[in-house]
Amino acid sequence: MLRSSILRATRVARFTPTVVAGSFVTPALVHRAQFQNFRFNSTQKVAEAASEIQQTLPSFETITDAASQAGQVIGDASAQWGYMQSIGLAKSWWWPPELIQHIMEIVHVSTGLPWWATISLVTIGVRVVLFPLYVKSSDMMARNAKIKPQLDEIQAKLMSSIEMSESQQVMLQRKKLLKENGIKNRYLLAPMLQLPLALGFFAGLRHMANAPVAGLSDQGILWFQDLTAADPYLGLQCLSAAVIMGFMRLGGETGAQNFSPTMKKVFTILPLVSIPATMSLSSAVVLYFFVNGLFSVLQSMILKNKIFRKWAGLSDIVPPPPVDPSKPQEGMMDSFRKQMEKAREQAEKRAEAKAKEEEQKALADQQKKNSHIRIVKKSQLKK
Repeated sequence: MLRSSILRATRVARFTPTVVAGSFVTPALVHRAQFQNFRFNSTQKVAEAASEIQQTLPSFETITDAASQAGQVIGDASAQWGYMQSIGLAKSWWWPPELIQHIMEIVHVSTGLPWWATISLVTIGVRVVLFPLYVKSSDMMARNAKIKPQLDEIQAKLMSSIEMSESQQVMLQRKKLLKENGIKNRYLLAPMLQLPLALGFFAGLRHMANAPVAGLSDQGILWFQDLTAADPYLGLQCLSAAVIMGFMRLGGETGAQNFSPTMKKVFTILPLVSIPATMSLSSAVVLYFFVNGLFSVLQSMILKNKIFRKWAGLSDIVPPPPVDPSKPQEGMMDSFRKQMEKAREQAEKRAEAKAKEEEQKALADQQKKNSHIRIVKKSQLKK
């Protein structure tokens, strides 16, 4: 009875309205308000947490700035001493490719020039250092051209000589002729010093492009901005072939070489073959070929100039002998075959002379040995 009365009172109280500030508020409305207040508080906490996470995470602009700063740090690293060595290049100072890489780094860091200008400046600088050797070699070639008829005559005697004594006499005549005209053949080999440096430039720049060195991909010029990639238009290859044709037709890098018409044709066609041969090389390597060839053209023009030769005390360049149109022109292969035939005949004659000399020497030794033999009589042996 008591329990039923309590339950009845609770039900009545649950649905009995109360007056709050002049309005009726039932207990159910109070419970709904409390639930809504709880939902509102939880939503507010979630929003505050999301705002805090958003403030903690970096924005897209911050990520972009960080990436650009990282790229700038990498770019700045190439302008620091020892960068080449840190990526496995320029390990020594004596191997030509690594020596060139050291020089490239020194110029690039010291001057702040872009890589295309660094490659051009180093190429020109090396050629300027070698220029005095080319001047001396040009003088020797001009002096040789003056006495070429006499040298050809001596060479013919040397090729036809069989006995060693005769060959020695002819070589003494040649040595005397060269000394009288102030010719030193060691200077004729001076341009060969460029060969290890040229190989050093080729290998050094190729390794730099393959590494790749920071900045080579965007510090080109004109249509070849990426120095690590091949020239897509073959512009550098065509320019390189053109400058090679130019200085070869001007008389080589010394300006004093007299090429035959056949050789001039060869030196005109040969550079064209270099275009497909170099089309897959990086633009950095082909840029070196072009700058080096362009300097060779300028050098040939200077060394052929009469005013410069007179100022430097160089011998005048002797023009090649005129070609007789009535005589058939000898091709390069025909000349090569003729020289090989002469060399073979001379080798056979010298082999015969040497065999005859050995035979005479053996006979002389036998006679000398027989001269020591004494004939003794039987009666003398008894004594």
